[in-house]
Amino acid sequence: MTLDPALSPTIVELLIERAALHPERPALTFLTDGDTPTHVYGYGELHARARACAALLSERAAPGDRALLIYPTGPDYVVAFLGCLYAGLIAVPAYPPASPDPRHSGRLVSILKDATPRLVLTNSALAVPLGAARAVVPELGAAQLVATDAANPTDGEAWRWTRPSPDALAMLQYTSGSTTSPKGVMLSHASLMAGERAISAAFSMSADDVVVTWLPLFHDMGLIGTLLQPLYHGIPSVLLGPQHFMERPERWLAAVSKHGGTVSGGPDFAYRLCAQRVGDPAALSLDLSSWRLAFCGAEPVHEQTLSDFAQKFSAVGFDAKALYPCYGLAESTLLVTGGRRGSGVRSVRVDAAALSEDRVEPSDAGRALVCCGGAQPEHDVIIAHPETGAALAEGAVGEIWVAGPSVARGYWNNPEATNASFVTRGSRTWLRTGDLGFLQQGELVVTGRLKDLIIVRGYNLYPQDIERSVEERAEVLRRGRTVAFGLEIDGEEQIAVAAEVSPRMQKLVDLNALCQRISETVAMLHGEPARLVLLLAPGTVPLTSSGKLMRSACRKAWENKQIEPLATYELPARPAVETRGSMDAP
Repeated sequence: MTLDPALSPTIVELLIERAALHPERPALTFLTDGDTPTHVYGYGELHARARACAALLSERAAPGDRALLIYPTGPDYVVAFLGCLYAGLIAVPAYPPASPDPRHSGRLVSILKDATPRLVLTNSALAVPLGAARAVVPELGAAQLVATDAANPTDGEAWRWTRPSPDALAMLQYTSGSTTSPKGVMLSHASLMAGERAISAAFSMSADDVVVTWLPLFHDMGLIGTLLQPLYHGIPSVLLGPQHFMERPERWLAAVSKHGGTVSGGPDFAYRLCAQRVGDPAALSLDLSSWRLAFCGAEPVHEQTLSDFAQKFSAVGFDAKALYPCYGLAESTLLVTGGRRGSGVRSVRVDAAALSEDRVEPSDAGRALVCCGGAQPEHDVIIAHPETGAALAEGAVGEIWVAGPSVARGYWNNPEATNASFVTRGSRTWLRTGDLGFLQQGELVVTGRLKDLIIVRGYNLYPQDIERSVEERAEVLRRGRTVAFGLEIDGEEQIAVAAEVSPRMQKLVDLNALCQRISETVAMLHGEPARLVLLLAPGTVPLTSSGKLMRSACRKAWENKQIEPLATYELPARPAVETRGSMDAP
């Protein structure tokens, strides 16, 4: 018997039906050491464990209460999240901080203060250190700590299903906080199901698919995209922890190869890491011929990254047509746009100088921008003027706006931020994404983030362009740890660059000369020098929970004298009259 997921109003009802129809069908396989299957759950066992967890939670909280999840990615996380949905609680995904030190626990404290959970859920291994952390993180003390792995699957008989309204909140997905403090995106049961429908349509999912993922479950791409989507379709999924991927990127590819993965993916950096760090693919006995959809999103998608990956792994069966650039964000329950499965990567080349003035001019030698597909059924995407909200014509750069059933209700306990990002036009609510882009033949092309723009003398400079240029021409810097931001100097906005240098390189290079070279590189390639260059020790550049650069946080840390650079370079004030250099990329 085939089950149509579109007919189920909630994830819970869908899983109950799947457990009844095909309890032995494989649901989740966990590679808890990154290589070996250690937990294999069929739909029947997964339902039993979620039900037992829900019974445990229902003794301690009521429907509508918040429950904060603090686990490493793994089976306990999955069961606790589903247990919250089964019990009618509002799940609040998070992750264990590296230590109680404020530098590591700051985001968790912000979430605790904002969500005010009744329960903090974890496993037995973390319960002791979290309990001890109450002394230095008093916000933990307001909630009851529950080790959910104490629940026995046979204890689920006490669970009683109370069907929630589709409009009831299912979870709070806290944003990464790359430009501001984390905000809790309010996702209802209905928006979760709408988000899964959108992913299903975009990916052309089928009963033959197998999902393989290393993405963290506290992040929306991991939780909504690679955990709930296979459960939505009743297909198998294989999970390994993000730490295992980062230690040895080939583990991701080996899992796809060994388990016949057809759908898998991650941010741009994951493909770059594999292309750079994985040895001879043939020597690793990889077979990637089963991989039919390799999605890439969550950060700027670079044509060169995907090209390098496809070229390196073509010898072991990877088909470049499987590459699938897409665009999404938590406020739209993940996916916003995507292309057609099997179409590969399409990009456009535009004049960089024109783009800095919000104009799109084709240029064979210009900047390559990857197309991220179109809007999915039930949803619409427009490009709007950032100040007036007026819809712009195709080919004009503006703010990306999204409308549809997967768009969230707003931010938890934050009406000011909600009103700023969720606006009503006629009978529809539009999400202002804060991202910049344009439409090209119906496909979305993302050009940058509105708040991250550096505007120097009327010219728009994209920090990711500057960061990429600096790293390409200063190979001694740590990859992915260079951040560019705008800083007011002498009464006007200027370019600042901060970059991490490894301890070994600190001994091998002249740091002052490196600073000057970085400033000159920015001037040569982007028409304006970096007026301030900071070289930093590893671990100093602020990152979000998902590894994104926090440009504004870096700027604030410098302004507040919270950064101690290894070396600092400040360019003297420029002459009153200066000829602007070329904006074109080399």
